[in-house]
Amino acid sequence: MKKFILLLFSSISNAIYAQDILKITYVAVPRENSETFLELHKKFTNLSLGEGRTIKQSVVFALAFEGDYTYALYDFYDSEEGLVVDATISKNILEANIKAMNLDTEAQKKMNKEYLNYLEIYTTGHSDQVRTSKGLEELGFLNDTIDWSSKKVVVVDKYNTKSGKNTDFREVWVDSKLKMLKDSRKVVSVYTSRHLYGSGMDWHTYMFYNSWSDFAAYEESNFGFAVTEMDNKFWSAISDHENEILMWIGGICPETKMFIYAK
Repeated sequence: MKKFILLLFSSISNAIYAQDILKITYVAVPRENSETFLELHKKFTNLSLGEGRTIKQSVVFALAFEGDYTYALYDFYDSEEGLVVDATISKNILEANIKAMNLDTEAQKKMNKEYLNYLEIYTTGHSDQVRTSKGLEELGFLNDTIDWSSKKVVVVDKYNTKSGKNTDFREVWVDSKLKMLKDSRKVVSVYTSRHLYGSGMDWHTYMFYNSWSDFAAYEESNFGFAVTEMDNKFWSAISDHENEILMWIGGICPETKMFIYAK
């Protein structure tokens, strides 16, 4: 069974890292509705998947620290055009799949009630933004051995850069910050995106850890060092900075085309 689960998640890395456009939806879910939301999200995500969808991957992060939301839903596309047309295609597939179930009156009422409940939770207090990773391959790395069958601790660093300082930011990130993350062997993958539209900061960098202990070990080994010239160059390029810690908890299996939560 474990081997099967590993196979299901083995190509999620490529499905995420190979796409140019990312839509993030932040959902504020009351604690008492969290389990219901996750169940309904899986159910209606799977009912909306099918031939013709332009979405390449959809993953869910749970907020662990900071932020004013509960879950972050990340949808990946090849292009902005793909993002725009996907909503209508998704709606049509959802309706067709439910119709094909040939539900009786009571079952249809239950389905309708669940869907309205899902939409209410989803839309209340939510926000979104669109980002791109096009041309940012050198600002991240992918460990091909990462095990997507288990949950991941993810540190998100968010930056606004000063006018004319994007080059400094990129140079220091690649030459110093990224090398340190990769050499630590505690960070299993790094992903970087830039803001396109919606409410969001200029840069997001995502550091994936296999466990809380790996995250703690990395922080402990890199705490308290003297500020370097590269550090000064980096922070001189930054106007605003925020951090969040997330848990990666699930995504669409590229082989089965079904949404599954990690164990």
